[in-house]
Amino acid sequence: MRLRSIGLIALLAGGIGAPAAGAAMPIMAPESAGLMRVAIAQGEPQVELTVTGQFRLTNAETAEVLRYRPRLPQIIFRAVPEGILMGTQLMLVPGLMIEPTEDATVRIRGQRLRGAVSVMRQPDQTLLVVNHVDLEDYLRGVLAKEAPDYWPSEALKAVAIAARTYALFQRLSKDDAAYDVTANVMSQLYGGKSAERWRTSRAVRDTRGLVLTYRGVIFPAFFHSTCGGMTEQGTVMGSAYNLEPLRGGVMCSFCDESPFYRWQRRLSKGDIVWAMKQQNRPSVWPLDRLEITKFTPNGRVEALAVVGGDRQVVLSGYEFRALLGFDRIRSTWLQLAREGDEILIQGRGWGHGVGLCQWGAAKLARRGMSAREIVSFYYPAAEVANLRDVTFTPLVSSGGS
Repeated sequence: MRLRSIGLIALLAGGIGAPAAGAAMPIMAPESAGLMRVAIAQGEPQVELTVTGQFRLTNAETAEVLRYRPRLPQIIFRAVPEGILMGTQLMLVPGLMIEPTEDATVRIRGQRLRGAVSVMRQPDQTLLVVNHVDLEDYLRGVLAKEAPDYWPSEALKAVAIAARTYALFQRLSKDDAAYDVTANVMSQLYGGKSAERWRTSRAVRDTRGLVLTYRGVIFPAFFHSTCGGMTEQGTVMGSAYNLEPLRGGVMCSFCDESPFYRWQRRLSKGDIVWAMKQQNRPSVWPLDRLEITKFTPNGRVEALAVVGGDRQVVLSGYEFRALLGFDRIRSTWLQLAREGDEILIQGRGWGHGVGLCQWGAAKLARRGMSAREIVSFYYPAAEVANLRDVTFTPLVSSGGS
């Protein structure tokens, strides 16, 4: 097979590097390319951090060892023009890497993390905190947040395969970026070691190394909570995702037990005007109406006009959800109705609707389908493969098939 980098050789070998020469204790290799780089905090002037157990502190830019410590009581890291303030001590470096021993744990805001953590000063004097964690350990912290641990094991394994594929695609697509994924819904929910549960961790272990491929290479295996009855085409995530496994239109009545299968939301005109103002968008006061101007082929909102204040502001369906909150506007499969001074939104599903429907997967598993059958149902033309048999080049194609 053809490996894309030395780091992927490390991934197949387990992802843990050898101890540094002369080190007083075994240290986890922070930059093995088999590790995921997860943005834990961004754009914040300070973060609180604790290390329980031995660790090594290095200059994140040069890898120079600054000190070894048996532990680190809770301390505040701050971004300052000269570098990073670690408690009351000024570190004249652009970033710090905290590399714990295998039996030590880094804790940020009460959340325990496996692996190493980098704290980087940004040009705007804020901090970027990144968790460098083994791919499989990362997935243990993802699956426990993305799927209830009481779901059938085959459903958990199906989500694990999709999550591993998505994570690896992001890792291969972002060599020059400061991180691969975020820890929130913009990538995959990630709770670190604190979130891990026995049954979800077992699903990760039982599917170790299994990913989805299309024409032999990795593709972005998007997934979501509840499709609401039919999956959406991948082009809603960008024109590059016009791929057969993400073609959408998969009929799925299996998520009907989801509490988000159908939902309603009432908005006042003030809610919308205030949200527009908070995002520095043009004023639409006094608001006249919301109007859907374009649907996707599968029936979700592609574009929507906010009309008021002698102007019309056109938003994509995604922008409309972002404007009012992804938890508030759960999907773009919605209809609008005006009721007096309020707007009634009647929606279906939760999430973008592309790829695997998690609640649907749970019912399919209860009906006896295996994890492989479930992912084949939601990703037409995709194949389940082992990492050792995969060409490590992510597939992004603007052409249909």
